[in-house]
Amino acid sequence: MSNQHASSAIMMAVIWSPGTNENFPHDETLQYLLILCSKVALNTFVLSFWRHSILKSLLGLCSASMYVADVLLVSAVTNAWLFKEHLPTSTSMCFILAHGSAVYALLPLPVLIAGAFDYASYPHLDTSSSSRRRAVSYGIVVVLLWALACCYTYNYTDTQPMETYKDDMRVLVCHVHGSSVVFQFTLHLSIAVGFILLLYFKKTIVWTRKANKLAELRNTVFAPVKDQNFLCDQVGECGNSEIPLFVSLTLGFALNWMPYLLMCLACALVGFVVPAYASVNLLWMACANSLLVGIAFWFRSDSTGPLRKFPDDTCLWNIYWHLSKGTSPTVDAKLTTKLYIRVHKPTVPFQEI
Repeated sequence: MSNQHASSAIMMAVIWSPGTNENFPHDETLQYLLILCSKVALNTFVLSFWRHSILKSLLGLCSASMYVADVLLVSAVTNAWLFKEHLPTSTSMCFILAHGSAVYALLPLPVLIAGAFDYASYPHLDTSSSSRRRAVSYGIVVVLLWALACCYTYNYTDTQPMETYKDDMRVLVCHVHGSSVVFQFTLHLSIAVGFILLLYFKKTIVWTRKANKLAELRNTVFAPVKDQNFLCDQVGECGNSEIPLFVSLTLGFALNWMPYLLMCLACALVGFVVPAYASVNLLWMACANSLLVGIAFWFRSDSTGPLRKFPDDTCLWNIYWHLSKGTSPTVDAKLTTKLYIRVHKPTVPFQEI
């Protein structure tokens, strides 16, 4: 391929192999269909815990559109497999895989940038503040991102199958793209999160237990108490916590996403390369969404506070805010914003919804 996408890595996908008898070659179409069906199943699982706020942010709407694109990709490969006796499978599969991987390889970087700008301007980081005008603008941006990616790949993607030899056997392959952005994102994020947790390694176990206790008490109903000491009774200690807010939020992110990041890191260490049509999935999008929401909350915590419906259904950011402040969510869940201001008296007044 003469033009290489800056955000992708080139690899080869085998679409035809000799099999046991060279006169009856082995078609790999069913294998790719199973891979894509597995991706759709994974995306469906992610949607099951992201369904409440996925349409309330630009990154979430991009994820929903990606789910639709995955279903269309599965339909295209299914048709290529069902009509393989009437259509040249190698040509159709190479067209589908090459264009599909190229589009998915191009999307992550602009999606991350657009998502960061979205959360930087998101009103109070509260999904209840999202307006109809904002939703329309999300739809326009999503359509533009897909249209630009498809137009670029249509003009610059090589979709012609080519023959090569592997272990003295002739195989038919085509160019597909891997996402360098997803690889670099997960690699550097794993290193950064691991480094922060290592700095506070001796205290993370205690903090994790305390966070779990706060999460258990989150929906507990208590009678109102006038004295501010009730904020300390439920967690067993009073006063400000020694946990910096960014460390507390990092801990909350790591407890949810470190297994996924470790899996990606292990794949990178063993040299396991995944095409973009598989690696760019809703699990990665949900991880990126949690990261951007956590960063935005960290920068705007003084004016935002924990009494928000964050555009993230994975991480309990309010729990780790309370963990950092040394307060309990049991009473805050029952307070209005005005009463919350009177109880906590923050340096910067909280903005009302």
